[in-house]
Amino acid sequence: MEANGLGPQGFPELKNDTFLRAAWGEETDYTPVWCMRQAGRYLPEFRETRAAQDFFSTCRSPEACCELTLQPLRRFPLDAAIIFSDILVVPQALGMEVTMVPGKGPSFPEPLREEQDLERLRDPEVVASELGYVFQAITLTRQRLAGRVPLIGFAGAPWTLMTYMVEGGGSSTMAQAKRWLYQRPQASHQLLRILTDALVPYLVGQVVAGAQIIFAKDGHFALEELAQAGYEVVGLDWTVAPKKARECVGKTVTLQGNLDPCALYASEEEIGQLVKQMLDDFGPHRYIANLGHGLYPDMDPEHVGAFVDAVHKHSRLLRQN
Repeated sequence: MEANGLGPQGFPELKNDTFLRAAWGEETDYTPVWCMRQAGRYLPEFRETRAAQDFFSTCRSPEACCELTLQPLRRFPLDAAIIFSDILVVPQALGMEVTMVPGKGPSFPEPLREEQDLERLRDPEVVASELGYVFQAITLTRQRLAGRVPLIGFAGAPWTLMTYMVEGGGSSTMAQAKRWLYQRPQASHQLLRILTDALVPYLVGQVVAGAQIIFAKDGHFALEELAQAGYEVVGLDWTVAPKKARECVGKTVTLQGNLDPCALYASEEEIGQLVKQMLDDFGPHRYIANLGHGLYPDMDPEHVGAFVDAVHKHSRLLRQN
């Protein structure tokens, strides 16, 4: 360690490494906790910051991304930060137009409809350079965090991105994307390969920039395979029973999750009871507490705080017994 207190990559020395130690399977004094979409619209300060510019312009501003990432850390004693960005910056970098439509969500004015539409996509090798603003945001945020907690990066999986690019937006059925799988298998493989070739250097770039976790929604059917895929942490959605998940993955993988986000609509007392049950079911080791998906915009920040505090309180008590 350098004399000035900075790590070998020039980042401030980490003061709270509970999240990382839990990910690596080491003993911790309490269960670390963070929330998916913790930098989000449920916070008044987030809405105020975001009001000044459109969504993807915000994503392209390292300074704005850093500020939005840090906001929940100022309110809650979270054990990790996650960089503010969006999975759809990758299709953008590949040359597709994406807009954020109020009340609807992301929209692709010209989605992929035919095989020849793949010719519109840029070479995936350019993606890492196109997304330099994400790396800048990560590096800036690592510096501003001053070692307070680790910083998490993320990206959407190839299939997730393909569904948006083909459907033209979010879809509950993914019928158009699945149509591609059955009617255009070769083009589907080509598109998934393009996305994979774009995502690998993008994720490597995030790590180099200063940011590591797999979360597969509805992935309960593949827990055993996910556990053998080489990841240190597997995130669970709320449909998976903790004890069953542990049976599937064994004791060499850290699990993360998985309280139903809607549980935060309950009273603070009931949130505490639900958290206690969740902690009991997962156990004190190889576990990171989280929700089973992201926070919703209409959630009360006080209830988010109650969730975080309950995890810290009950996990310490669990270790004393």
